[in-house]
Amino acid sequence: MWTDEEKTYGELMSFLLQRRRHHGTDDRFRAYIAESVQVLARDLRDFGLEVAIEKRPPRPAVRRPELKSLHVGCE
Repeated sequence: MWTDEEKTYGELMSFLLQRRRHHGTDDRFRAYIAESVQVLARDLRDFGLEVAIEKRPPRPAVRRPELKSLHVGCE
């Protein structure tokens, strides 16, 4: 676990945060995170998991129950 200014992050985000200093600026670090999440989403397909990252999470009626999906909303 990684703690940053009173916030505790999970294992995957903690790993990414350990790489933060290697990217110089916050913008470069955000780009690294975005690329890493895209690669993770592609890799998870090999395990039968689909990850959707959307500005707003879809309504429950839109989700397809036959797929194992992780829906992450972001602001």
